[in-house]
Amino acid sequence: MIWQILVALILGIILAVLGLVPDIFAANLDTVLTAMLCLLLFIIGLDLSQNRTVIAEIRRLGIKILLLPLFIACGSIVGGLAASFVVGLSPAYGMAIGAGFGWYSLSGIMLTTMVGADVGTMALLSNVFREILSIMMLPLVVKYFGKIASVAPGGATTMDTTLPFVVKYAGSEMSIVAFISGVVLSILVVFLVPALAGL
Repeated sequence: MIWQILVALILGIILAVLGLVPDIFAANLDTVLTAMLCLLLFIIGLDLSQNRTVIAEIRRLGIKILLLPLFIACGSIVGGLAASFVVGLSPAYGMAIGAGFGWYSLSGIMLTTMVGADVGTMALLSNVFREILSIMMLPLVVKYFGKIASVAPGGATTMDTTLPFVVKYAGSEMSIVAFISGVVLSILVVFLVPALAGL
């Protein structure tokens, strides 16, 4: 699956660079992506309805289900702080980039507006790479750290783009956990990125 993803990504880049993508398709990429994402989520919903243990698992976890995204948020922000010292970036900006939690479009735009294009570009690229790496690393994460750990790499994207991969490698029982985690992290992005960038 990982090789299929990489080949598809590289093929898309090559076709776009060579100008072989029809203009009507390129002009409507957001619509196409949204439609494909909705289809994926619909299929996951069908799969989820077949799994009778999901509701029982959510009841068992209770309020603890909200602790997972909070731990992910803390880890991402601390990681951004540590990276800021390595690349010589302001610690506040490093934490703000880490607080993007994989939501590259929003965090990139917010930091470009608040701080400047250089930090905004760093946020965009680091969060894009987070999403790509999380998809590639998920089989290893599940194998060595367990199913619950599959929710961490994707961050906010586990509510949409990386959700199908969490389901594929960790099972449909993780879909609700991943979705809730992604929703909570997406909400936190809106508040934490500007708050940390303003420190």
